[in-house]
Amino acid sequence: MRDDLPGEALARTRTAPTLPPAYAALIRSDRVSPHLRDELLKRARPDDPAAAPRSLEPHQFDILSAALDSIVPQNPDAFIDLAARLDAMMAEATGNGWRYEALPGDPDAYRAGLETLGDLAQDRFGQGFADLSPEERDAILRDVEAGKAGFEDREGRFDAEQMVLWFEELRSDAVRHYVAHPATMARLGYSGIANGGHGGALFTGFEKVGIGEREDFEPRAQAGAVS
Repeated sequence: MRDDLPGEALARTRTAPTLPPAYAALIRSDRVSPHLRDELLKRARPDDPAAAPRSLEPHQFDILSAALDSIVPQNPDAFIDLAARLDAMMAEATGNGWRYEALPGDPDAYRAGLETLGDLAQDRFGQGFADLSPEERDAILRDVEAGKAGFEDREGRFDAEQMVLWFEELRSDAVRHYVAHPATMARLGYSGIANGGHGGALFTGFEKVGIGEREDFEPRAQAGAVS
């Protein structure tokens, strides 16, 4: 991944993942309910690199993108724009519906957490977080995870304890959206989507459930599943 490029130029060098034909056929088969099929195909749509963030300021979005490059490294030839998806999650209020008592709701928590990362980068390296090298970003994020980074009395910023909690939420949200993408499901060989159609008599489920058993329709994990 080319981390030396500015955020906008970097986005143009990345390509959305494509669904393997066999997995795309599985999604469109009667093994998948219409409602789930619509949702999976929606998730598979390429993200628009030119779309403006809806919940975050542009500089906050750049910090988020840079942090996510460290949290979920991806192949630029099969890149899911997790920052755009998390921004949309906040704009559409489709998060997991709960928060730590020590944190505000998602949009405010993300803004405060990202601004805290920005200040940590400026204080330690004299640059914005998105301008740091991957090694410098990782150093800050490791300190955040360990509870060693935050501001006790800086307005609008999180203290070290809040940063631990927010960073946990960020990683959870990022991985959830990454794994929910059908291209990731295909690489993992995930077959849980294929339990039948409309319900009732059409809810056919699985017959082969023993160790080492596999239904004919089930996909297989691809080599190098983690990009």
